[in-house]
Amino acid sequence: MRYLAMYVLACVVLAVTPALAQQTRYYSPNGTSLGTSSPTSPNSQRYYDARGNSLGTSTTTGRTTTHYDARGNVTSRSGR
Repeated sequence: MRYLAMYVLACVVLAVTPALAQQTRYYSPNGTSLGTSSPTSPNSQRYYDARGNSLGTSTTTGRTTTHYDARGNVTSRSGR
């Protein structure tokens, strides 16, 4: 459940801020690492937990962002 919450938080953060061309690390309020994300293409991000396990990806096409779990199943879509 904790990893799902981190994945959702990472997706929200990345949907609101512009994607960076480098790895981004996420921290809890007490300073421990929650995980990272990194671009896989100009419109896609892959998310990892603190141990380096893949949590899933997000891909943006037009104004729609689709989130996938580690197995490639669609978990959510958002857009305008």
